[in-house]
Amino acid sequence: MVIEGILEENRELYRGQYDEVIGRLLHIPKGSLRTREVNHAKYWYLRRHVPGKGYEDVYVGPAGDRAAEAFVSFVQERKKRLEERDAIKRSLKALGVTKVDLQEKGYHRMFASLLDAFGSVGLWEEGLMLIGSWCFNVYVQVFGVEFYPLRTMDFDFGLRIPYRGGKADVDKLLRDLGFTAKVDPGHGKIDYVLPGVGMVEVFIDRDQADKEQVERLKRDLCLRPAAVSYLRILTDHPVTTKVHGVHKAITLPSMPAFFVHRLVTARFGEYRDPAFHAGKIRRDYKQAALVAKKIEADVDLKKELEAIIAGLPNGLYKKIREASEGAVEFVKSPDLTEENVIQIQLMALAKGNL
Repeated sequence: MVIEGILEENRELYRGQYDEVIGRLLHIPKGSLRTREVNHAKYWYLRRHVPGKGYEDVYVGPAGDRAAEAFVSFVQERKKRLEERDAIKRSLKALGVTKVDLQEKGYHRMFASLLDAFGSVGLWEEGLMLIGSWCFNVYVQVFGVEFYPLRTMDFDFGLRIPYRGGKADVDKLLRDLGFTAKVDPGHGKIDYVLPGVGMVEVFIDRDQADKEQVERLKRDLCLRPAAVSYLRILTDHPVTTKVHGVHKAITLPSMPAFFVHRLVTARFGEYRDPAFHAGKIRRDYKQAALVAKKIEADVDLKKELEAIIAGLPNGLYKKIREASEGAVEFVKSPDLTEENVIQIQLMALAKGNL
């Protein structure tokens, strides 16, 4: 009995290490790194396989750029993590863990666990939606938006205010998935972190987040979200879709709403000071441009975009114009290109929109 207890402790230890390594691997982009020289300058690319299309080279950034080199190091980490994974698997097998127990959680399965958990307590029907770069990734996977490397390990969600749904213990739900609560007293919020996987953040619209609404979320959902500006642009325009491996349909903002929100936040959102956050601003514009390209090709999406922009208050109306015109300041070819800026302005400044 004592020996079996020791073996079980070892199995749990290695299982924890195994899950952490697999979680890390899920976020390391697959592909091989390539460089190109243009006008005596070197640029990094990630070569990846696209089913049905063959191989494509996705631009990462100029050699020597801090963000680009960090991404390169991240991709290069895959080999080391794979070696760690194989070593842990051998140790687990020696302790009697079966091959079935070691089946890896693919991206969809890991992602699905979180989405299914929210679906199990009815939050998708009550105003929760997936936002941010993981939302963009769903656009890529489900709606065919052009691929752009995912450079964040955070899962962002927006929650419509006022919340009219039933009670649910979101804190327990996330802890049961392995996340640990991280209190941020400076912003009055709690984020949830899972080492090697990422962080879950829930946001509400600042203009709607009065004291009564915030207290209700604490009481009914055991949740302390962060209040941010302009979130209502997203939460007022929900769409639902099925994601492979998730039992229920999830909610996310429509692509026209995402486009408008990306433009506004690129220029006027939190943590978007050009002196310190040029990379984030450029990413926002890039995602806006790729979504705009998809909107341009769809008559219904173009009509929805026109309706959203026409319904904006005068202040936001002006910010859309300023953000669209200001995109050119962040051109850094071939990441954010002049063609991307033209695409943004074509959709945002076209006659009938502004």
